[in-house]
Amino acid sequence: KKAHIKIAALNIKGHGNTNVYHPENKWFGVWQLMREEKIGVLIVGEAHMNDERKGDIDSLFGRKLRLEFTGDPRSPNAKGVAIVLNKNMVETSDIRKEEIVAGRAMVIDMKNVDGEELSILGVYGPNAPGENATFLETIKQFYVDRPGRRRPDYAGGDWNNVPDAIDRLPARTDNNAPVNALDDLMSYLGLIDGWRETYPTMCAYTYHQSEAQGGAQSRIDRILVKRGNFDNTFEWEIQTVGIETDHRMVSVKITTNEAPTIGHGRWVWPAYLIKDKMLAAHILEKGLELQAELEKLDTEGARKPDHNAQTLWTTFKKSIGKKARDRANILVPKIVQEISDQEDKLKEISEKSVEEMPVEEKKLAYAMVIEKLTALQKKRYNASRLSAQVRNRLEGEIISRYWSRINRVSKPRDLINRLKISSDPQGPALYETDSRRMATLAKDYHEKIQSDESNVPTATREEKIKQVLENTKRETTEEQKNLLKAKLTIDDVRNALKKSANFKAPGLDGITYEVWKTLDARHTTAVKLEKPAFDILGAMLRVYNNIETHGMVEGTGFSKSWMCPLYKKNDKADIANYRPISLLNTDYKVFTKALTIKL
Repeated sequence: KKAHIKIAALNIKGHGNTNVYHPENKWFGVWQLMREEKIGVLIVGEAHMNDERKGDIDSLFGRKLRLEFTGDPRSPNAKGVAIVLNKNMVETSDIRKEEIVAGRAMVIDMKNVDGEELSILGVYGPNAPGENATFLETIKQFYVDRPGRRRPDYAGGDWNNVPDAIDRLPARTDNNAPVNALDDLMSYLGLIDGWRETYPTMCAYTYHQSEAQGGAQSRIDRILVKRGNFDNTFEWEIQTVGIETDHRMVSVKITTNEAPTIGHGRWVWPAYLIKDKMLAAHILEKGLELQAELEKLDTEGARKPDHNAQTLWTTFKKSIGKKARDRANILVPKIVQEISDQEDKLKEISEKSVEEMPVEEKKLAYAMVIEKLTALQKKRYNASRLSAQVRNRLEGEIISRYWSRINRVSKPRDLINRLKISSDPQGPALYETDSRRMATLAKDYHEKIQSDESNVPTATREEKIKQVLENTKRETTEEQKNLLKAKLTIDDVRNALKKSANFKAPGLDGITYEVWKTLDARHTTAVKLEKPAFDILGAMLRVYNNIETHGMVEGTGFSKSWMCPLYKKNDKADIANYRPISLLNTDYKVFTKALTIKL
């Protein structure tokens, strides 16, 4: 998929308690929402923001978020638009903000995923039709008066304006003045309603009255997109959130023509899966089968190129890896499944015609589901927040991985947007932007610098080697030579695994050191209880000894690595300015660590 930024708009219906640490303050919920949903830019309506409140939020979330706002100087407890940027997802060092209407509209200019300019307009429209029309005319005039200013690529927020009857339940048309003003603004700025363009006949709403209030619904929150950018948008969504509000959130993912294509990354074995009973049973079953096959090879000596310890080990790893992926997809928390079920129910109600469900019945049914969804999301948010608070109380003041992570200044992941093809100083620089071809350029570069292209004659090379060896005074003893000749033992493997630190990045198979350590601990427990036991270290030892005797079998991927180029300095388009980090499979690293310790 293409590199992208997720933009969202949500009316949070006020700041909540003014004490940012109070449970009823909404900004913990805002940060949690942006973190969990991977939102890069959130347009917040009814932010009720002033400099003092912004300072409190900055002191608490400044490492993670950047907040820009426009407030009503006469009444900080009313109106207010904020645009919040997630430092984990977007570059925030070069942000420019301009206020258009105090407390109602502002625009920020930032960088898109490809480094090009991106302008986002955030709004919170007045309720009164006449004021709404004047507000929209003011925004238009702002751009008319500044012909050289970049027009918004995206404009989002609570518009308090519904141009089409389909976007209200029950359906009705709005006052002509604000509708015409919005249509005029969109036409002048070249904007379209991206969600409606994507779903021309669907009914979905962002503002909802409760069942007690009558259950009326409307889609007053929306994100508008410049027509030329629409093809670079995807995953338009409306969803219920766990923040106390009567609005739902609208969101979209945006990209550009020049944005690089990025993969899904390598799969990593989740820590919670280690305790899964069904997965543990599968590993034991496949492990015992592997153990029996390896013992059979030892006794019968029937080793073949396509049937040996290494190929059996590869089959075993693939089997448990596939099962782990399957279990990870199944093991969804109960509350997440309940939320998904209610979302499906909401969609089903929305799609019912008047003949299938009368309007009054539809209003109440929709309102009831929204209330259930909101309660479920709040429950999930509160549980997640409580868990975070408990961990912070236990580890927040201790120097640890957790402490380092929460105190680290966030920044978005580096992307390679282009790589230089030609470095000929006499000619113009040529660049590659296709991700696959960029990967090939990086591969070719590193293969070339590691190859021996010297033209030194063989005789000269051998003479130089001989000279170096003659000046080497220390020699290994016979005892040391015999030790080096000896194959690895079970103690060597156990010691190497024990000295392998947890929380390290795995290789392409996704299996962490913690998985191997857990399987070893289970083997020890099973032996004590006289239960069927899979000796993971014994299996690894047989594989390692097989490699020592026969060399690595091609096609097993045992030594295959995943190269991660880390930018150092100078031109980002030159692959030479990146330091390669190779992520190797943990079973390979245990093998090499055992050999290193032995040396």
